[in-house]
Amino acid sequence: MERFFEAKSVAVIGVSSSPTNLGRAIVFNLMEFQYQGLIYLVGLKGGVFAGHKIYRSVAELPESVDLAAVLVPARAVPEVVRQCGEKGIPRIIVESAGFRELGEDRLELEREIREALSRYGMRMIGPNCIGIINRYNGLAVPFMPMKAEVHPGHVAIVSQSGGVGATIINHCAAEGIGFSKFASIGNKLDVHENDLIAYFADDSKTRMIFVYLEGIAKGRELMEVAARSSKPIVLHKSNHGGAGAVIARSHSASLSTDDAVTEAAFRQCGILRVVDQNEALTAIKGLLLPKMRGRRLAVISRSGGHAVMAADAADEFGFQLPPFPKELVQMAEAHARAGVIQFHNPMDLGDVFDLELYEKLAQETLSRADIDGLLFIHNYQGIFDAEGSRKLVTRLGHLMLTSGKPIAVCLFTMQRELEYNRRSADYPIFTDPRDAVRALAWNRDFSSRPQHVFGTQRPGGMDTEGARRLLASAPQGPLAPDLLASALACYGIPLVPWAVAESAEEAVAAAARLGFPVVMKTAAPNVVHKTDVEGVRLHVGDDAEVRDAYASLLPLGRRVLVQRMADPGMEWIVGGRQDDNFGPVILVGLGGIYVEVLKESALGIGPLNTAQARALVHHCRGSVVFRGVRGQKALDETALMDMVERVSWFLYDFPQVRELDMNPVRVYEAGCAALDWRATLSAKGSRTG
Repeated sequence: MERFFEAKSVAVIGVSSSPTNLGRAIVFNLMEFQYQGLIYLVGLKGGVFAGHKIYRSVAELPESVDLAAVLVPARAVPEVVRQCGEKGIPRIIVESAGFRELGEDRLELEREIREALSRYGMRMIGPNCIGIINRYNGLAVPFMPMKAEVHPGHVAIVSQSGGVGATIINHCAAEGIGFSKFASIGNKLDVHENDLIAYFADDSKTRMIFVYLEGIAKGRELMEVAARSSKPIVLHKSNHGGAGAVIARSHSASLSTDDAVTEAAFRQCGILRVVDQNEALTAIKGLLLPKMRGRRLAVISRSGGHAVMAADAADEFGFQLPPFPKELVQMAEAHARAGVIQFHNPMDLGDVFDLELYEKLAQETLSRADIDGLLFIHNYQGIFDAEGSRKLVTRLGHLMLTSGKPIAVCLFTMQRELEYNRRSADYPIFTDPRDAVRALAWNRDFSSRPQHVFGTQRPGGMDTEGARRLLASAPQGPLAPDLLASALACYGIPLVPWAVAESAEEAVAAAARLGFPVVMKTAAPNVVHKTDVEGVRLHVGDDAEVRDAYASLLPLGRRVLVQRMADPGMEWIVGGRQDDNFGPVILVGLGGIYVEVLKESALGIGPLNTAQARALVHHCRGSVVFRGVRGQKALDETALMDMVERVSWFLYDFPQVRELDMNPVRVYEAGCAALDWRATLSAKGSRTG
């Protein structure tokens, strides 16, 4: 990727002297951003533009160049790419539209481009994009004219949409925030987001990464790239999909829609997902501040009303507000005019008119070991106290650097004063207390990556080869419950004792071995919801009842499942499905008959480690019952977590198991067991991206 952004020479292909030619805007941007490299122009009609000769073909260029920015009709692109390969140009950005976004008939053009890239060993960004910018060397090749509004900064931007990317640049510029590098990636025919995120993660000019995507190229790889990054990643993923995109036979599949899977994947690898551009900007501002290393927040405000808003937000986002020490309270009280304000945390300075004292209070607060960050709210109109307030804003930035702790500065003033401070301050300014506190919360929670994005150590007692032999003999479609049970047992996944019978006498013998009372249910693989078709008989207590139950189930098929009647317990669901982008998706939640009503569940991407399995269980509010409530004994949550971890490895090892549903799973004071299980097998399975 470095060869894109550090190119020492650029050929702009598709330039003409026509006033409406978009290639001219690329040349304008190279000049506007003060690119110091060599610039060559190529266009069929030749001529001159901006003092540069326009060569009629790539072959006419006097030498090879590092980068080609291509803006020609789509059907001409494959030939231009081949010409660039023959000329020895290693990197290409195709900004032309008119490919797969217009229909399947354009896929042949993309095939030709891929073939040329492979033949000549080139890399390409695009097509259907607006190009890249490097603010530190002036390389800027978008086809829309742009201005270098603010100084180079430390936010790297990757956007599938050129328009959204340009909008983020403009929003940041309005806040006085500069960016380091920008890439619009369009159709992602070759280079995709993972390539760029990995590059920006190592880029010395970048401190954080913003990404806008409508589709994800390789989900598992994205998780691994993100987890390796030491820099925070903010990602706005649109095009949510929905339940209609998932063909589900089981609860596990229907509860894990495409967007819910994406949300779980991002959470697991430490990506901060935002839902709109306002959230994106707030997150960018918060993550540019020094790291907030705990939940202890101090609030100093010149407005009592805004202090109350800040206190509400602190509670909402999980902050603690330690009291100010006596000496700081006395310092504020000594400067109060009427003495009518109580100096708690938040500290309301509405009765104190001493800007130097404000700075002193902020300095002393940040020096405290029991404070991790500061929200400083300042109101002024810029009529009598403009100069002092401007100096205070600057000094707060210095305090942030010397203390190494974040200060979210929230200003309420006239527009011209706000714009002045945004231009002059070297840190972000906020204009709403809740946004400021939320930004600090994101800073606290998303500035570091998880140690492991996937599980690496298997639980003991798993017979992978035994399960593989069982599944190898199974036909495509719903798995027979006895075969599935045997495969799950190979992984140490606990089930209620069971047996399969194909006659009434076999059922009687099985019930005798298991012990009465028993449950009998149809073993027909195609019956998904057995209770809906009267395929279950409970509390079967003797041989005669076994025969009667078998006769009633016979219309659904000869094979029946006989199970020991399970003791009452708390009911959960454990299962998952294969996602084409992220791989095995694990689901855990409250189960039984309420699973579709409550939808109280959590998702993870397998395989999981023990800590991740625990986090999934604790994500469900029902997990509080494990500790024992209203005199009831505690339940064995460790057993449920172990089951979740083992299921994650089962689905990881066997991607041909497309869906797995164990509902209910009963959790007891000691141990847990699945009462019902079902799965669907595909003809073949493989893990992807």
